[in-house]
Amino acid sequence: MSGLQDRIEGTVRRWLNDNRAAGIGLLQELVRTRSYSGHEGLPGRPTSVVGRLAAEAARHGTETHVQEVGPDGANLIERVRGEGTRALVVDAHTDIVPEGDHGLWLSCGPFAGALGEVTFLGGRRVAITVGDERAEAEVRERMARVWHRRARPTRRIVYGRGAFDNKGSVVAGSLALGALAAALSEHDAALGGDLVCSFSAGEETGQTGIRAFAEGPGSWLARHGYLDRERDARGRLRDVFGIALEGSYGWVPVVGHRAVVQMRLSVRARSTHAATPELGISAVEQMARLIAVLSDHRAELERRLLAHLEPSLLGPPTVAIGTTIVGGGVRSVTTEAGGVSVERSGVNVVPNWCEATLDARVPPLAAGANHSLPELVVGEVERLLAEHVEPRGWSYSVSLLPGGYVPHASLGTTLEEAESHPLIACARARAAQHLGWEPHLETAPGGTNATFFIAAGIPSLVEIGPGGGLSHDVHEFVEADDVVDGAAVLALTALDVLGVTA
Repeated sequence: MSGLQDRIEGTVRRWLNDNRAAGIGLLQELVRTRSYSGHEGLPGRPTSVVGRLAAEAARHGTETHVQEVGPDGANLIERVRGEGTRALVVDAHTDIVPEGDHGLWLSCGPFAGALGEVTFLGGRRVAITVGDERAEAEVRERMARVWHRRARPTRRIVYGRGAFDNKGSVVAGSLALGALAAALSEHDAALGGDLVCSFSAGEETGQTGIRAFAEGPGSWLARHGYLDRERDARGRLRDVFGIALEGSYGWVPVVGHRAVVQMRLSVRARSTHAATPELGISAVEQMARLIAVLSDHRAELERRLLAHLEPSLLGPPTVAIGTTIVGGGVRSVTTEAGGVSVERSGVNVVPNWCEATLDARVPPLAAGANHSLPELVVGEVERLLAEHVEPRGWSYSVSLLPGGYVPHASLGTTLEEAESHPLIACARARAAQHLGWEPHLETAPGGTNATFFIAAGIPSLVEIGPGGGLSHDVHEFVEADDVVDGAAVLALTALDVLGVTA
């Protein structure tokens, strides 16, 4: 079938090139469409992100399923059915984080979906240009390594919130399915197994979409028979494979990421009238003390954690302090074109409560550990604070947030083990065609939905996707042509993994 597969590959590449402008246009439209977690939309709302993706799937002629995971959010599942027993399941989340203060972005704002350019300046620095405006920023070291290998220092981009995390990957997934469906139809062929792509909701808060798609006997994958197939001695499915599509390092395969432990730091104190502050104890002031202790002793906290962990594959732990903070009479916070708007009451009251959050990213426990990872992290934060703070007339507590623990994910315990997996070999070979050089394997600092595939026994590529930068930051961007050209990496990896029949 190599001749047939070669012809299908040629058609896939041609279809993607013919649909380049349409694909970049779709990306711009998705960036213009706000899709905060829980508000990704429904297929019946054509101007929502989910509605737009449903329209694309209808044009592809593929099979679609909808999983509603909230009143204004759903997974859209697109499937290209095959004729064999193998399956490749793909996930790309559609939600975004808030954009923050609009005044910190270029004047087009975070939701213009504007075209621009990014230029590599050396080191880790890039310049982002939209129209006649320019901003400089630093990208991750892993992305800088990719830039150093490239022949061209300037790339076309789409600028805005969610462009890199994760709408570039969403569009790449949609284009890959459209190209494969068109090529299979043109050559009267079928894949040797099912290709299933979930455009999932709620990844940024609680992973609601991927849980509905892949977690437990009630999940979409279980109900459709993908999780009850033959497994190996380690409990991994033999013929079902997974890929998490995320804004990444220009289609360099990522084979692991650390666990997530998110905590709530709560302070309770004594309120009084602001005219007599000596009669109360401000919870916000005491929270500031706790935050300062954690910040001043962050390196010590991370060293203590490291003593119980195995960092050889995924790297050492890190702790982000005060990722959110609220207290007193704050009722709501919104971000608008004019900046951040805070609705307050009780400005004349010394606050008796304050809460902040901490986000730790940690590799797996070392052999012989006698506690869970969340217990370790919460316990070490409590121990550090107890050594430096003695509350008098006020109290604090540290606890795991609901849904605040997501395990690490890796395709093996070492890079060598991951490298030997057939899925990685296929993706790496296709990425090499795209990049023009043999890519190294990477691990990711953040988490992906591959955690839930691996927990279900699906051997998975933990992350792969287009280049870009500044996810969760101002000036976020994704490389526009990398979205389109990289869609071939996904489509042809699926072709290699599943095979093709006449």
